[in-house]
Amino acid sequence: MKRYNPIILILLVFVLIGCPPPPKAQKKMPRIFALSNTLETGLEPSFLITDDFNRDDVLDLVVVNSGGHSFSFYKGKGDGTFNDQLVYNTGRDPICLVAEDFNNDGYKDIAELNYADQTIQIFLNTRLGSFQKTNQLIKPGKIPINLISGDFNNDGNPDLAVTMRYFQVVIILGKGNGFYKEPVVINVNGQPTGIVIGDYNKDNNVDIAVGLAGSGNTGVQVLWGKGDGKFENSKVFKGGKQPLTVVNIDVNNDGYMDLVTSSNSLHALTTLVNNKDKTFTSLRDFASGNFPKFVVAADFTGDGLEDIAVSNSTDDQISVSLGKGDGTFTYPPIYHRVDEHPQGMAIGDFNGDGLIDIATACRDKNMIDILTKKNMINPKPNPIAEQPIKTG
Repeated sequence: MKRYNPIILILLVFVLIGCPPPPKAQKKMPRIFALSNTLETGLEPSFLITDDFNRDDVLDLVVVNSGGHSFSFYKGKGDGTFNDQLVYNTGRDPICLVAEDFNNDGYKDIAELNYADQTIQIFLNTRLGSFQKTNQLIKPGKIPINLISGDFNNDGNPDLAVTMRYFQVVIILGKGNGFYKEPVVINVNGQPTGIVIGDYNKDNNVDIAVGLAGSGNTGVQVLWGKGDGKFENSKVFKGGKQPLTVVNIDVNNDGYMDLVTSSNSLHALTTLVNNKDKTFTSLRDFASGNFPKFVVAADFTGDGLEDIAVSNSTDDQISVSLGKGDGTFTYPPIYHRVDEHPQGMAIGDFNGDGLIDIATACRDKNMIDILTKKNMINPKPNPIAEQPIKTG
């Protein structure tokens, strides 16, 4: 009996019935932000925050200049523009900062973390549009990575939490006068990177979610707050192979805070859905541009569903993925061109039109780009499939 090569048979089938049609091209989404303003910074701006520091109901900006050993403060004018920067010297290689009222005078202050010096410095608000550094040099330990603030012992005073390279998170309780107690170490099950706070189990105590990367356990570990400055460690939840940043977001509108992590080297993001029982379920990895660096979350379209914006550091763009309300996001993302090597982002209404804008620090150009939200509501198309990215 004569045998036929199976490859020849397959080719004959294609010739007879034709090749399957290619997937239908998805409609390209219009950009929802426009680059409206740029600000000069110091050398190598990275981490960026926004807050109303002078209580004039207008958002201001603060960015760390990692290469310039400083941070820059910009007073907002309320129309999407800002005053010229005021530069404050810091320790070596500042990498992170937070805004909080550390001395309980009603005005937001600044805490900034120095990577090379391995120190934290507190800059108190003078109420005159400037800041004054305290004389306390806080030393959290070896190789600090990230910094967050919250009231961990329910005394009304803001405390600090720092992720440390070698499997530790350090808790530093505040005294309420701008000064801090000695650090207390909590061991975690991996090398911590990004850190956020939230009441994830709704017990009225502040919890801490920590991204774990490196060569050991990877994912997210939650430190469940007990309300007295102490914490209970969760297991490690699957949350990306190398999570760099972590952001709070209610992806399914159930009133419980979920999480999204970014894995820079793997070009992927991961959603962790809160199960309301002190556990999280990781959904399938998805993409929102190459090399996702920092992630922010807000309802950019006004449809009641939270979306995400991601700084794609090597592509010089911000990508926006719109939430579908079920823990997933639209694909492809909406790309917005910015200047070279975007890093940290801050979101808020910078021009007073009631719409959310984005500011991003562009490291290689030594500037901040302001992306103003266009006056459009819900540009979302019909639900479309996510990009398939295989999870590990």
